[in-house]
Amino acid sequence: MKVLILGNRLFSYDMQWGFKQAGYEASVLTANTVNQMEQILTNCDADLIITLGAPLELKHDVMSYLGNNRPKSLKHIHWDTDGISSTYFLSKTGDGIEMDIIYASKPDLVLTMCPEMRQFIMKKGFPCEMMYYAYCPVVHHPMEGLNTKDEFINLIGNSYAMIYPFHPEHYRYKSLQILLKPLLENGYQIQLYGDPGYLPLIKQILAMDTPQIHYHGGMAYDRTCAAYNSSFINLVTQNHQQTITKRTFEILGSGGFVLSSDNAEIRNLFTPGRDLVVSSSPEQTLELVEYYKKNKDEWMNIRKNAALSVQNHTYKQRAEYIIEQYNKCL
Repeated sequence: MKVLILGNRLFSYDMQWGFKQAGYEASVLTANTVNQMEQILTNCDADLIITLGAPLELKHDVMSYLGNNRPKSLKHIHWDTDGISSTYFLSKTGDGIEMDIIYASKPDLVLTMCPEMRQFIMKKGFPCEMMYYAYCPVVHHPMEGLNTKDEFINLIGNSYAMIYPFHPEHYRYKSLQILLKPLLENGYQIQLYGDPGYLPLIKQILAMDTPQIHYHGGMAYDRTCAAYNSSFINLVTQNHQQTITKRTFEILGSGGFVLSSDNAEIRNLFTPGRDLVVSSSPEQTLELVEYYKKNKDEWMNIRKNAALSVQNHTYKQRAEYIIEQYNKCL
C-alpha cells in the first residue's frame, strides 16, 4: 500500500515516519500549484492521500483541483489539526479556514483532534472521526546528561495574540492566568519562548510585565526536545476543555515534567500526579511548584512515567488508525 502526505512539513514527516514504522510506503509531497497537483494525480499509483496541518499552508486552488480530479482509486483522508478555533478566522465560505479546505478537497473522511469541531464538520455533511495529536520518538525522547535547575521553568509556544480581541474568553488565555500569573507574582523567572505577540498579550491579560531578559523569541523545533528535558517544569497551556495540545504529547514523550492547566481530556488520557501534574487555579499552580521543589523523588518518578504514558500515542499508532479508517472507506 502506498500513501501520499501533503501539508505542514513537520506534521508530514512525523506522519511519514509513522507509516513506515507500521510497514507502509509513504511519501511527503510538495504541491504549491495546480500544475504540481495535476502531475501528482496523473502519475499517481498510490492508494491514499492524506492532507494535514495548518489550513493556510494548503493552497485553496490546489485543494479544489484535488477534490474535482482525484481518481476513484485514490482515497483521501484529511486531518484537521486546528480544531474549532479555525472557525474564528475570516474565510471564503464563512465556515472557517479549515472548512474552506474541506469543501474544496472533498475528502472521503475527515479526522480531527477536537470533539467540538467533529460535530461541526458532521453537521456540514462530512464523515468525521476523532484522532488526537501524537509525537515522534525520533524527535522527542528522554535525553541523558542534561542539567536541570530548580529555577528553570519554561513556557514554549505560540501566543495566538490575534485571537484575544475577539475571543478573550478562550481557554488558552485562562491557562495563562492559571499557570503564569502566580509564578510571575511570586518572583519566579519564567523563560518564555514564542512569537513577539507574547509580551504584549501577557501585559494585556495579566497586567504584568515579563522582563525582556526572560523572553528568548521563537525556538527551533529541533531544539525543543533538549529544552523539555533540561527544564525543571514545562508549563503547558491548553486550548479547550476537550482537547490536548500537540506540545503536551511531545513534552511527555521527551520525558519532561509537565505542569498543565487542567481539563477533562487530559484526565481521560493521562493520570495527573503520575504522568504529569495539572492545575485549576493560580493558588494550586504555586502549591505544585513549591511541592515538587521539595520532593525531587516524586518529581523524578513523574518524569519517568511521562515517557511511558505516551508509548501508545506515537505517529505509528496514528498511522495504523488511519489505515483502519481507510479500509472502512473501501
